Amino acid sequence: MHEMSIVEALMEQITKMAQEQNWEAVTRVRLKVGAMRQIVPDILVFCFNVASKGTIMEGAILEMEEVPLRVKCEGCGHIWNDKEFLGLCPECGSIDVNVLGGMELELTNLEVEVKHAKAREH
Repeated sequence: MHEMSIVEALMEQITKMAQEQNWEAVTRVRLKVGAMRQIVPDILVFCFNVASKGTIMEGAILEMEEVPLRVKCEGCGHIWNDKEFLGLCPECGSIDVNVLGGMELELTNLEVEVKHAKAREH
C-alpha cells in the first residue's frame, strides 16, 4: 500500500511548514494526483485520517483533484487522454510519445489556523 508512504511524506512536509510558519492547525489539504500514480482516493484518505491522529492535521479534510493522463505523439502531433496508456499513438502507431500530464503528485493548497502572537509585557 504505497498510499501510506505518500501520506507520511506529505505529513512530514506539512509539519515542517507548520513549524516554520507557526501554524496552530491544518484544516484542509488539497492535492493534485495524476492518473498514472495509481492512487486509490479512499485508501489515501483513510491513511491520512489514521496518520494524522494526534497531530496538527487531525480532523483536516483531504481533497484530491485527479489529473487525467494526456499524451502527445511527437510523430504526428496527436494529443489524447487515455486511462490505459499502451505506449503507442492511436493515430499513427508511433512509439515517439510524451506524457504531458497525469504523473502529478502535488500539494496545491492548505487551509490553516495561525497561532496568535502573545502580547509582550513591558
